[in-house]
Amino acid sequence: MLTSAQLKGLSYEKAMLYGLPHLGARYTKPGTSPSYERLSDSCAVCGRFATSCHHVIPRSVGRVFKLDTPTRGTYALRSPLFALCGTGTTGCHNDFHGGSLLKARWVWDSQSIEDAWWSGELLSRYGAHSPELFNFGCWEIENKRIGITFQLRGSHGTY
Repeated sequence: MLTSAQLKGLSYEKAMLYGLPHLGARYTKPGTSPSYERLSDSCAVCGRFATSCHHVIPRSVGRVFKLDTPTRGTYALRSPLFALCGTGTTGCHNDFHGGSLLKARWVWDSQSIEDAWWSGELLSRYGAHSPELFNFGCWEIENKRIGITFQLRGSHGTY
């Protein structure tokens, strides 16, 4: 577990999402004001036509989280992106934002793999947002509207 100094004011739940794989979208330009694009025509949640990119960590929380690892240096990590139907006020995109009917969280396959993430081992081997990270964990989406939770293990066009 990270210390409060390492979390830099974020909750553990938010900090742990930075740098994880995208679903059907990607960043196209590095930096503090990166561009991004949708790669999939299908919504990562419902399969309808995707029209937007969703930042899993709201941009207002922080665009970059700097993870200081014990032996592998510092990594500037950004929010994962999901290709979704709708906008911030319609479709699945709204269900993440306005209605809070959808919630995403990442589940590692084991504690040792999660520890390898926080130590920087996985980051140094694969890099942030790598689709290879799906070999070690998955996105879990809670749909409060219909009362189900499902897992997404795969890139859905991720880069």
